[in-house]
Amino acid sequence: MKIARLLIIPAITGFLITACSDSTSISERVAAAEMAYAAEDVASTRRIIDDIMSDHAAKGSVTATELARLSILYMQLNDRTDDHEAVDLAADCYREAYLADADSAAYYYNHLPADNQKYAMALASIVHSMDNPKSLHDITEQDREFPDSIEE
Repeated sequence: MKIARLLIIPAITGFLITACSDSTSISERVAAAEMAYAAEDVASTRRIIDDIMSDHAAKGSVTATELARLSILYMQLNDRTDDHEAVDLAADCYREAYLADADSAAYYYNHLPADNQKYAMALASIVHSMDNPKSLHDITEQDREFPDSIEE
């Protein structure tokens, strides 16, 4: 297993160098980040997706599906590295994906493989709670009471 990883990493590194050139499409760059993540190269994954998001020229040309893919990658990175900034960036990508094309974003999130659905559900919950915070003044007395599990 270790030998296979040692053989895959140089191949991916070569692909990443090629894929992250200026003439490469955003979709190819996202694919390169996904490949880096699959190869457990967290540093390269983060660098690629950060470069995509910071590339102001590309921002307007990132599709909803690409933004959705980036949001999942950021969530996966948080899962591996416990980097809370990645969650904020994932939430930003999630929002931008829905702003760019809500139907495409919804289709992507609804058709994720089972092992990635947890990231989409977490993102939906995080974004909803960030965008709709419940202030202390909105909490009613009923919200403060805990139901008695013995009563029916």
